[in-house]
Amino acid sequence: MRMAFLAKYREAGLLIMRVGLGVLFVILAGPVLLGGANRWVSFGAAIRNLGLHSHFQIWGFIGALAACLGAALMIFGLFFRPGVLLVLAVAFVYTLGAAHGGGVRTALPAIELCLILAGLLLVGPGKYSVDKT
Repeated sequence: MRMAFLAKYREAGLLIMRVGLGVLFVILAGPVLLGGANRWVSFGAAIRNLGLHSHFQIWGFIGALAACLGAALMIFGLFFRPGVLLVLAVAFVYTLGAAHGGGVRTALPAIELCLILAGLLLVGPGKYSVDKT
């Protein structure tokens, strides 16, 4: 095999995926978390997809906090799986909204993100993490 030499970079690949996705979620949810009540309401409105139709401000704050905290845990590899679960929960709610609003074709990128996060949940943080479990 011509690409077999890449196997020795498996841990670096996990690190790139972990840090890259973590930074993207911080970029996505950080401004929402710091944006105040109006941003929380618009972010929390996605909870309608689960059948909840009130307290959008609280749900928005919880969602933005979960995404930022989960992303930070993913970046450092500390409590990696609980961090991925937090981010996956936020991504799943978004996926439901995308599927409900525009069909499966519209939701494909969000579905792919959920599948990648589910894969990371199973694989773990890799060798280059803070907790080294």
